Amino acid sequence: MRWWDLGLLLACTGAFAAEPPKFSGGSGATCEDAVVPVVREGATMVETERQWLQKTYGGGALVRQALGESPDGKRRYDLILWRKPDGQTVDVCFDVTTVFEDTIREIEAEEEHGYPHSPPR
Repeated sequence: MRWWDLGLLLACTGAFAAEPPKFSGGSGATCEDAVVPVVREGATMVETERQWLQKTYGGGALVRQALGESPDGKRRYDLILWRKPDGQTVDVCFDVTTVFEDTIREIEAEEEHGYPHSPPR
């Protein structure tokens, strides 16, 4: 078997590990020091955040999750209360603005043109 045949075989059988998610920003202890997930193709923000939480805290479980925004309304945050394996809880802030950028642009355009956010009921 040639080396490139082996590479193709490994790729087709999933032997190459999927690229792990990447993160920038800070520790997530505050929204000023938020974790910034870089969502890879085929993954969701929820999966990416959960992987960071699992790796950072060695496991645990979601207690509560809420969306928030910066005082100027330009940044969006995923605010998570996470229960660590030892039972203690920790607040973690993820900056998820990139996920909402398109939606934010649409809403700002609607506001600029006087369109409502949602149709009347």
